[in-house]
Order: sequence, then C-alpha cells, then structure tokens
Amino acid sequence: MNIKWIISATLLASAISHAEPLQPSAEFSTRWIADAYLPRHRLLVSASEQFAGSSKAFCATPNKKTLSLTRAAWKKTAIAWHAMDAAPAGPILLERTGRKIDFWPTRPDDIEAMIPKGLDERNVAARGLPAAEYLLWGNNDPKAQLAKLQNPERCQYLLAISERIVSDIALLNPGWQNYHTQLGAENPFFRENLLPETFNLMLGALDSQAKRLPKEAKAEAFAEWRSGIGKDSSVAVLNAIEQTLFSPQSGITPLLTQAGKPEIAMQVKKAFANAKAAQAAIPAAFNSPAAASARGKYLASIQALKHSIEAGAAEALDLTLGLSESDGD
Repeated sequence: MNIKWIISATLLASAISHAEPLQPSAEFSTRWIADAYLPRHRLLVSASEQFAGSSKAFCATPNKKTLSLTRAAWKKTAIAWHAMDAAPAGPILLERTGRKIDFWPTRPDDIEAMIPKGLDERNVAARGLPAAEYLLWGNNDPKAQLAKLQNPERCQYLLAISERIVSDIALLNPGWQNYHTQLGAENPFFRENLLPETFNLMLGALDSQAKRLPKEAKAEAFAEWRSGIGKDSSVAVLNAIEQTLFSPQSGITPLLTQAGKPEIAMQVKKAFANAKAAQAAIPAAFNSPAAASARGKYLASIQALKHSIEAGAAEALDLTLGLSESDGD
C-alpha cells in the first residue's frame, strides 16, 4: 500500500471519533467512486483542456469573439470545478487541488505584480480560476479587458494560468485510479473512513455557501461576482452532493434501507428539493433587496439540509462526523 495514501487517510480521519462507523463493502466503495466521482473528474478534465485551448486561440487572435469563447470556457471549467469540490475525496485532498486552482478571495494586486515576472506555481494567490476570472473580466470593467489582454505579456499570463490548471487537474488522474484500487483492496482501511470523510466534506461545502453567497453584502463580496456565475456555482454544488448521495447506481438509499431507516432517504431528498427551490428564487441582481431576502431563505434551507444529512442520514448510518461550522450555534 502506498505510504502517502496511508498518511493522508490517517490525517483525514483524525477529526473523526473512534466510534465504529458503517463499513461499506468493497463493491459499494469502488462503485461509489466509479459512478459518482470519476464522471465529474472527466468533465473537469475536458472543461479545463477546452479553457486552455480557448486561451491559446485568444492570445493568438485577441478579439471580441475569441474573448467571448474564452470566457465561456472559463465558466464551464469553474462550474465543473465547483461540482467536483462540492463532494471531494481522495486525490483532491492529497494534492491540495482546491488551494492550487481556487484560491479565494481574489487578490488583484498580487496578480498584477506577478504578470511581468511570469507565473510562479508557488504563488497560489496569483494563479488558478479566480486569477483568470480577474484577467478576463477585471473589476467592474469587463469591456476594458480586451484592450488590456491585447498586451502579449498579460495574455501569456492568462494562458499560463489556464495551462497550469490543466496540469494540476491531470495530477489527479493516477490518484483517482489508486484510490479506487485501494477501496477495493483486501485491507479495509480506506473503506472504514470513506463515508465519514465524504459526509464531512460535503457538509463543509454546504457551510461554504454562506461565505460565497452571503445574505447581505455589496456585489463585490460575492465569490465570482466578476463573471456573474455565483448562482450557477451554487447550483453545481447542490446537484453534485445530491447526485453523489443518491446516485441510482451507488447512492446511500440501499444502506439506509439496510439500516432499517428507508424513510430517511425521502426526508433528505425533500430537504434537497426545498433548498433547490429556494436557490432558484434568488434574483440574478445580487444587490437588490429582493435578492437579499431570497438569499436569506436559501441559506436557511441549506442549514435545514445540513441538519437532515447530519441528524438524519449520518445518524441512521451510525457515522460519527467531525465538528462543522454550525456546531454550537
């Protein structure tokens, strides 16, 4: 067994108590990864490659059309990333992919300082999706970015970011295969921690919605306010978590039935439906009073969903979860 995987899994399990959680079978565990995780990874790989290709074409011929195509490719990549990050596991944590490609809040001063020097992969504040978003849309001046990006030095920095995102995501390819193999191995170590770890990470993604889509704030306080995909990103988060928990091929419904609590699945699904309805009601104009009220209702529905997953599904499966941001509220 790869020692790197042993150390990582030990660290991930450190926040979980020593209670005996439900241990899924090797068949369930490998199917869970193959069905719920690998398809999202493949979509992310494809989207990132398209973004890099569009960036290269744009820098070769910087005009309104190629800029529009590059922005569209960035949006597709960002949404694919949020779908992956909403229910992460294994190699994403080992490689610290989130820190590499989604460092937030964006730091324009750091990005501007690095452009003349070229991309430094160690400077996570000046690379990744948020940095590319800044270069493509700017600060409240998206129309001015075409002229700025016609500067070869600036456009090459955008291209370097996009290509680095591709390579960062490609690092996950062998990791997913290794994780899948380990989950099916005779040693049950990874299977013992699979459900508590992934539940904790999904709940953390729901907690992050309050930071990325706050109830009341000026537009600049929102994640991805430049590109305007904040709502689409939140849709991707909810969809990814729901599809992971309730995939027809590998979801937790059979486990809840096995535990004698089949009704819990319907309760959690209802909480997802309520959260999605509240999410759909958020207006696109973030700085309107109506949007603030709608976001408040959405965030309340997220807390209800978290409670349904924690006190419903996790308890029914006898999983002991680590502390979340809502503990003690």
